[in-house]
Amino acid sequence: MKKILYILIIVSLVLAVSSCKRSELIDPGWDDPAGFYILLEGSANPAVFFIDGNIHRSMVYVRVTDSKGNPLSGRTIFFRQLHDSTSNQQIEWGYFENNHGTIRKTTNTNGEVSVYFYSPTKFYSGHMYIHALLEVNGRALPGSSSHVGNIPQDYIAITMYQSGSAGAVTEK
Repeated sequence: MKKILYILIIVSLVLAVSSCKRSELIDPGWDDPAGFYILLEGSANPAVFFIDGNIHRSMVYVRVTDSKGNPLSGRTIFFRQLHDSTSNQQIEWGYFENNHGTIRKTTNTNGEVSVYFYSPTKFYSGHMYIHALLEVNGRALPGSSSHVGNIPQDYIAITMYQSGSAGAVTEK
């Protein structure tokens, strides 16, 4: 019995010492199925609009980092407006600082980018989303089913409340 116990202890020690000698983990590529290498996080300030017939402004802020939190500069972010976060139904209720429904901006040395979004003057719905999407090889691929979930992106919620002076619009 003692012999078997000693043999098990020796075999366990040999396996424990020789098993894993890897000391540094290398991050996978950004599009590998093992996980994300690039993280994209966004917010809007303010994230609530009171639709009263006037134009209001919100700053949409996005930060792009690698998996260790290091900022990634020179990355192009594509911004667009969506009715909800579950479809690709693009809308143009408001507009960005370029007077269009979409805009592209490049991150600065801190991995940050900000863009002004101007509210609609008519009430369409109680919410909408600003979709911030990292461009890869000069293209934003929001509708590609093979890339859904793999392209770094964020849905930034905007809540809207109708004021008494703004007429509601029934179209979406």
